[in-house]
Amino acid sequence: MTRIRILKITLAISLVFLACMSHAPQQTAIIPFIPSAAADSSDGEDYTGTQKLPPAAISASVDMVSMQVLVSDNNGNVISGLRPENFTIYEDGVKQEITHFSPVEANVTVVMLVEFSKRNELFLDDVYNAMYGFVRTLRPGDWAAVAGYDMRTTIFNDFTQNRQEIYNSLRQFTFPSWNESNVSDAVMEIIERTQEIEGKVAILLISSGLDTFSRHTYEQALNACKSANASIYAVGIGRFARDYLDARGYISQSTNMDFLMGDNRLKSFADFTGGAAFFPRYSTELPSIFNNISTALRSQYSIGYVSTNTKKDGKFRNVKVEVKTDLKDNKGKAIKTKVVTRKGYTAKKE
Repeated sequence: MTRIRILKITLAISLVFLACMSHAPQQTAIIPFIPSAAADSSDGEDYTGTQKLPPAAISASVDMVSMQVLVSDNNGNVISGLRPENFTIYEDGVKQEITHFSPVEANVTVVMLVEFSKRNELFLDDVYNAMYGFVRTLRPGDWAAVAGYDMRTTIFNDFTQNRQEIYNSLRQFTFPSWNESNVSDAVMEIIERTQEIEGKVAILLISSGLDTFSRHTYEQALNACKSANASIYAVGIGRFARDYLDARGYISQSTNMDFLMGDNRLKSFADFTGGAAFFPRYSTELPSIFNNISTALRSQYSIGYVSTNTKKDGKFRNVKVEVKTDLKDNKGKAIKTKVVTRKGYTAKKE
């Protein structure tokens, strides 16, 4: 039986599932799944467990503000070779002195956070293709961890540079157990776990963006994103199935609205952390997407400064990064630059 035939049968079977799902009452008590032999985070162990740690984090006592900054031209071409004098940083409109600067092409630290819920059984091929596709882009010096979520977040593999260990953890994603998809909770937990890691840190969020049972609100998740050390790169799942069903009138208006809200969550998480969101329809788009993500991560400048605002008031501070160069295109015109970074941070509170 061909793959297309299998897909058509799966889509047909799932029509009833989707229709019922959109009107099903919320469950109020669900036992979370715990994969066999998985390194679960609920036992109080450190996220990095007993494995070799990624590069040391900046101490929480140091008032250093670190920014991962991607600079490109209007065509999306990454601009490398810049120096500290090309950058100007403003915090709430006040110019800051750059005290730390690292150039591009460094190894990265990535947490792959994967939605694995029965609610998205129709999209499991998207999940598997995305997980394995991204692992193939990792380089020997990169650190990676794997986490999954439904109603709770489970750590499947702590940070490691061993690709085989990562593949072993992916094999634990077998059959989803629960209907819940608590993306706000999951994003906030992983942001917290990566907050003190130094260098180029990213969260690869493979998700539909649906949120059904989170203890934290979407606004709380956005606030966490505003202060995140890690950039979120979101890969939306289920686009082909959604388009297929919607074109045939099988998705209700309310269900379609849920999906659109999910897309908006992914876009917002990425935007506020200086990352990007992608919504592929076909698996053939994934290699290009992951190549773009890998290039973006490895082409970021790491820039730090000590804020001139010494108040520890717990307030959000807007940060703006400007770049000026003398680069010109082949017609002799000045190249306009585009800067992607997080929008600010939340000051510590006494």
